[in-house]
Amino acid sequence: MSAVKALYTLTKQMHDRFEKADEIDREELINEFNQFVEKRGQLINQLDGEYSDEERELAQELLRLDEALRQKADQYMNSFQQDIGKFKKQQAGNKKYINPYQNLRGNDGGFIDTRN
Repeated sequence: MSAVKALYTLTKQMHDRFEKADEIDREELINEFNQFVEKRGQLINQLDGEYSDEERELAQELLRLDEALRQKADQYMNSFQQDIGKFKKQQAGNKKYINPYQNLRGNDGGFIDTRN
């Protein structure tokens, strides 16, 4: 199998995994994506300058698929970051609920009697 075909197959598989991202554990998907990036880098290094017409067409489709994969990965990472932000906010709210007077400091409301 040529490097272009292998690269296309690998990218298609990763694209399909992101299509089913809701059904897959986040940690598992992130690990798969890291492995994909490593394999992809190796395949890109194997590419040479001589391509048949079929491989050129496949390369054009690969570029479109790669762009779609990048968008899906960006959306996934943005939703992941939003979930982390919500979690941190929830944690802060829980701490305030447990100890609501933790951050109160100052002398507001203090009264000094000046009469003799």
